[in-house]
Amino acid sequence: MSNLDYFKGMGFDAIWISPVVLNYQGAYHGYAALDFFSINPNFGTEQDLINLVDACHAKDIWVMVDIVGNHVAPVGFDYSKISPFNQSEHYHDYCEINDDDWDHNQTRVENCRIFNLPDLNQSNPFVREGLKNWVKWLINTFHVDGLRIDTVPEVQKDFWADFSTASGVYTVGEVFNGRYDYVAGYQGALSGTLNYPGYFNLKGIFQYGNSMYNFRAHYTNMNLFKDQGLLGNFADNHDNPRFLNGTSNIARYQNALNFVLSSVGIPIVYYGSEQGFSGGNDPGCREPLWGHMNTSSPLYQFLKTIISYRQQLKWWQYPQVERYADDNFYAFTRGEVLMAFTNSDNEVRRTITYHPYAEGTRLCNIFYPGDCVKVTNGSFDVFLEHGETKTFIVNGTHVVQ
Repeated sequence: MSNLDYFKGMGFDAIWISPVVLNYQGAYHGYAALDFFSINPNFGTEQDLINLVDACHAKDIWVMVDIVGNHVAPVGFDYSKISPFNQSEHYHDYCEINDDDWDHNQTRVENCRIFNLPDLNQSNPFVREGLKNWVKWLINTFHVDGLRIDTVPEVQKDFWADFSTASGVYTVGEVFNGRYDYVAGYQGALSGTLNYPGYFNLKGIFQYGNSMYNFRAHYTNMNLFKDQGLLGNFADNHDNPRFLNGTSNIARYQNALNFVLSSVGIPIVYYGSEQGFSGGNDPGCREPLWGHMNTSSPLYQFLKTIISYRQQLKWWQYPQVERYADDNFYAFTRGEVLMAFTNSDNEVRRTITYHPYAEGTRLCNIFYPGDCVKVTNGSFDVFLEHGETKTFIVNGTHVVQ
């Protein structure tokens, strides 16, 4: 609780915390439940969690908690260790998901074990109702505002629809897959999903230098989703090597972060991004933040600047309109704000002719107040130096941070 101002100082108005239920010994991550109705003592007591949520709400910060409804702790077949699902009939018959199943056998994905973790049978009435009653208890007791749901494709969609309704809050699901049609199929059962297709596209463009025309194809495919505004956009998370593990290019990372915070969807920034963390595969990407909370770090200040303008100008209320695209440059507007990106480390200059601005309009870059352009003869030039990203606002009206 004493560190909330660190996050609020960047402008964040919601946090996503790890699963809070009692876990298998040594399962620091929280994804191996032993008792669904007990709080992990490594995090504190029930009252501590209530106090944390209350403290967040007092600072106008919403709280989203991570939950698991697919599996339990690695107890083998000794289900007596699990509460309340302590009988063999509460689980699917033993089988394990194979690599080939993910794209070819959805039945096995839903009924078999992942990482040999006992797979709950949501078709069993006790399990189905038990999980719904548990999430109601979680919401009503701790007053959390949303749920991030783990291992979503491993459970039938009809269960998630019932579960999401029972929760009564925003639900965003982990569908760890790059196929647009597959991931989109889970929106409706849940409020939204983590935008894995967008993540893979973002990483390909800014980390590996793939053509920025791919954004055009990406947004065509995104029309498969019912509501893109409810998806969770991200450049890093706890299940993948950090962006800076694959490249040390900070400018590319700033492009990716600005894209996450500016494009349609709900932006999610993984802790440590603001300090330039660069851990590899899990658990390397789960570095401790404590002791590394420098509010003067360049990326902390970079994020703070974007978020302050995002909040002031409320650009999420406006549609995202592509204004220019080629292999190394991409720009879009949201309302009167123009965001420009590049995957090149060289100097890039483009002339923007398709835009919403009147002749003579002055546009200034939020990162450098003196960097301004003027619409002349229906166009203006955008110049990106050494891979930088820019966000332009009308008349250079800058937000007090």
